[in-house]
Amino acid sequence: MRIKGAMTVLKKRAAFYGKSVDWLINEMDNGGTINETTMVLVAYEVYKKDQGYRWKGTEGDTWVKVTNEENVYE
Repeated sequence: MRIKGAMTVLKKRAAFYGKSVDWLINEMDNGGTINETTMVLVAYEVYKKDQGYRWKGTEGDTWVKVTNEENVYE
């Protein structure tokens, strides 16, 4: 899945809830929408990677943003 397809999936899911895509992303960041479909979860992952985030499961299982080429995380 590419970012265009991911945004389509996220927009449709946000419309299902009657909310914005920003709301949906914030809810998923905070663990508020745990019962999402696999397609929505994959779209969320593609979106986060497109925004420059990487998954770092070693310290609290969270998304982190790489700040430089030496893999320094925010």
